[in-house]
Amino acid sequence: MGRGLHEALHEALLEGLLEARSVTVEYPGVRALDRVSIVFRAGEIHAVVGENGAGKSTLMKVLSGSVRPTVGEVALAGRVTDFGQPSDALRAGIAMVHQELNLVPTLDVAENVTLGTEPRRMLGVAVDRAAQRKRAGELLALLGADLDLSREAQQLSVAEAQFVEIAKCLASEARVLIFDEPTAVLGEQEAARLLARMRALRDEGRAVIFISHHLEEVVAVADRVSVLRDGALVQEFVRADGALRDASGAAADENALAAAMVGRSLGSIYPEKGAARDGVAALRLRGFGAVGRSAEIDLEVRRGEIVGLAGLVGAGRTETAEAIVGLRASVGAVEVDGGVRAFAGVKDAMRAGVVYVSEDRKGRGLHVSLSSIANMTLPSLDRHARFGGARIDASGERAVARRWIDAFAIRCARPDAPISSLSGGNQQKFALARWLETQPRVLVIDEPTRGVDVGAKAEIYRIIADLAAKGLACVVISSELPELIGLAHRVLVMREGRLVGEVDREGLAAANCEERIVRMASGLGDMKERTA
Repeated sequence: MGRGLHEALHEALLEGLLEARSVTVEYPGVRALDRVSIVFRAGEIHAVVGENGAGKSTLMKVLSGSVRPTVGEVALAGRVTDFGQPSDALRAGIAMVHQELNLVPTLDVAENVTLGTEPRRMLGVAVDRAAQRKRAGELLALLGADLDLSREAQQLSVAEAQFVEIAKCLASEARVLIFDEPTAVLGEQEAARLLARMRALRDEGRAVIFISHHLEEVVAVADRVSVLRDGALVQEFVRADGALRDASGAAADENALAAAMVGRSLGSIYPEKGAARDGVAALRLRGFGAVGRSAEIDLEVRRGEIVGLAGLVGAGRTETAEAIVGLRASVGAVEVDGGVRAFAGVKDAMRAGVVYVSEDRKGRGLHVSLSSIANMTLPSLDRHARFGGARIDASGERAVARRWIDAFAIRCARPDAPISSLSGGNQQKFALARWLETQPRVLVIDEPTRGVDVGAKAEIYRIIADLAAKGLACVVISSELPELIGLAHRVLVMREGRLVGEVDREGLAAANCEERIVRMASGLGDMKERTA
């Protein structure tokens, strides 16, 4: 940035560094934003919250140059801007970590972190690889991420890729940093380190904009909160005397934010836990593992049972789930309804009644360039084929999509439009529904509420509990311990690729349950601890 803009930014420290002025964004059939005006100040963490489809990500795309407003304007340090593309915003000092990961898969970690800010040598002709690796390592260390800098991005887990995205944002040294659901795939310890880094960035005088459905994080770190509902700004909270407060001065907690988001008060979001059925286990693993990532896993899940799988990032939970359905090489035995099975891939597993809903919504969960209808019916497309596959029953596909849109309350004005046009949370609902349409007997679901608002979380929890009550065996992998504790009948804990403990139903009701799970996952408890 030039000297003039730096001076303007310095003068704007106590004023609005970045402003949305009466911003409206309209798509065919949808008004995503409706005359939204918000001021983002330097030296503040400003959270933007709302239900899925409320307009949060659209607003961030406007601020970062990905979308131009239909009406209204954006001002930076008091000057009206007209970003034609994200690179224009980045040059002006606005960087964004998107909810959907956007790394270059064939570049390594160091190259992705410094993409666009590569250190140069030989009069700027060549990239200084040593300096590049040093810079990338320093930024990742700030986040507590110990990654192999030479690994290609396509080899990273979703959580590891998230760290690289955040480090890339930090490498820009932007004055305005936008984080869209940055902790959605991180464990509690990793999320805590990121929130600490956000506080440090705020204290450096930067404007930090933070979107999160983890309302406890918002209450903990935000200096100001703007609430969007149906594309409009409906309420703001400001930190004073150590607490977020509404316009009347009343202190606000997570419940107050949630009520502002949905326009009503919310009770408990977790349904009552039914009883698991007796008899043969629907899914049993014996000496199982994903080659190179997990080993010697013995577990069973009965019909009607919800088993949670906890662990820190890198514990091997996702890799084990992928190995079950044949996405990774495995060792050991998989039994389904008492019969030993070995799946060649997800289609083979699906035919046996075992489905896996990936945490990687964009990479392995959905085909973002296809319509919502096509995404909905891809796993079960054989049911809609006619004349030996020569024709697809389009009306049948549309009816299936509409049924699940209604069942999950998905905000989807145009089911025939690319699914990328939906908010992240609504995409997540489709990712779950498309596999439920195959009528499985075993559901393995990884981070089921990633990027999903509190109201939609309650709905997804209810759906999983209802499925279990009908006899479905469910394995739920989650980095949110309250989610596992509130939903599961039992929680198994993994560390370094192995099962190290179990918490039964009675133990999940104990006051110190979350602490005990963290201790097991961190290696601080007895390796064979089982809570009673």
